Amino acid sequence: MAAIITLLRGGVHPKPDRAACELIRYTAAEARRAAHDLTSSIIATKTPGMYYGWKIVGVTFVTQFISIGFVFYSYGVFFKAVAAEFGATRFGVGAGLAFIQICTGLVSPLLGRALDRGHVRNIMLAGSILMAVGFACASRVSSMFQFYAVLGLLLGLGQAMLGPVPSSTLVANWFVRRRGMALGIATMGISLSGMVMAPVSTRLIERLGVRQAFLIYGVLAVVLVMPVVWRYVISRPEAMGLLPDGDGGALGGSGQPPAETASPPQTHEKIGDRPPARHVSTDEAARRAAFSPRPVAWSSARLLHEPNFWVLSIVVGINMCCNGATLTHIIPHATDLGFEPMSAALILSAMAGFGVIGKVFFGWFTDAGDRRVAFWLCMGLQAVGVTLVLGVTEYRLLLAAGAVYGFGMGGMVPIWGAMVGAVFGRLSFGRVMGLMAPCMLPLQMLGVPLAGKIYDVQGSYDAAFKLFIAMYLIAMVILIRLRIPEAEPDA
Repeated sequence: MAAIITLLRGGVHPKPDRAACELIRYTAAEARRAAHDLTSSIIATKTPGMYYGWKIVGVTFVTQFISIGFVFYSYGVFFKAVAAEFGATRFGVGAGLAFIQICTGLVSPLLGRALDRGHVRNIMLAGSILMAVGFACASRVSSMFQFYAVLGLLLGLGQAMLGPVPSSTLVANWFVRRRGMALGIATMGISLSGMVMAPVSTRLIERLGVRQAFLIYGVLAVVLVMPVVWRYVISRPEAMGLLPDGDGGALGGSGQPPAETASPPQTHEKIGDRPPARHVSTDEAARRAAFSPRPVAWSSARLLHEPNFWVLSIVVGINMCCNGATLTHIIPHATDLGFEPMSAALILSAMAGFGVIGKVFFGWFTDAGDRRVAFWLCMGLQAVGVTLVLGVTEYRLLLAAGAVYGFGMGGMVPIWGAMVGAVFGRLSFGRVMGLMAPCMLPLQMLGVPLAGKIYDVQGSYDAAFKLFIAMYLIAMVILIRLRIPEAEPDA
């Protein structure tokens, strides 16, 4: 807290004018109303016969919309505005995203272990607070050094505690057979945020400036996320007497709070996610023991000696490297071609929009077909999309290239989660995802600043795009080495 106060004192920006304050208050009120409508429609607690895991999917849809949309999808929109604000190069602004990735990578192993122990709700709540504080501080910084500090120490940590690792772990805990589809629907929040946040961020910057846009994002991070996470997040189905996927109904119960308490479902989640104590029969006790979480079988040391772990880390790391750079630099690339900022933002929205379709398609594909083929198709479409971006200058063709790229990109996160579950199992999911983050970090943090440096030197992104095409092809070859067991461990 002292560091934050010191940071704020380093450069105080003039207070927002009255119109901006009114807009912020109006935005917060509308966001609170939207959050209420969303939770009522997606994760309503009174839906008869609805498996609670689908409510968990609704929660993670919201958390990933905020954590990814507000940071990664908006970063490309903020790119030129931040460079102009501080007189920075594109390499310098691109390095800011690397600071987020470094923080996320370093903290993820600890997060993964905590997630497997059942602390998902507390971690997500802390993440939303850190993101809100981070955006508030970003609106007040006066130098790139302070901007980097906010990105790494606050937004990076908050995004790690709210983003794909805890969200995917939570969904994977509740689903096995339908994990691909569940992850696909949950991660639709990522793509929809790209559709919404790119034009919204552009309009906010045009009307209010980059600093007050950051402030609005800080308000929304709290208003939209905290109520949903607090009310609905439960780490595992066993905490409610349920089985993954809702198979067989419940473990001797209805999956609802016991009649003697009117507390909402989350009050059943104590340390270790133990359900409320009650008398059970011998048969039920045996059935519960068969499906209750056991100590994780995969230690960190064992994972680091497992070839499958490194194959997935390298392949996903290459994808994240290319994804982050392409999404961040596509708007600067489009404006360099002469298109207006709003038109350029719509290209990013097209990528995100077709990413929604891709998430559903690849979610279904990973459940019904060969996961390796799904991943090959996912990367192949991204390589084709970047090739098209490299070769076209007409706006409609650039939109089409973005659509192809977005459809392939949409499959990456649900396929990643499905692969981790299939190879390592449900009970070690958080540990595996968390430990992968620092292993992927050297690749993941390379893309955005490298593309910016190539532009600074050559005045074009062409060489960067050619490099990304080659990296996708290399990743497709490496994936051949992955060995997927016939049956998922501890399913």
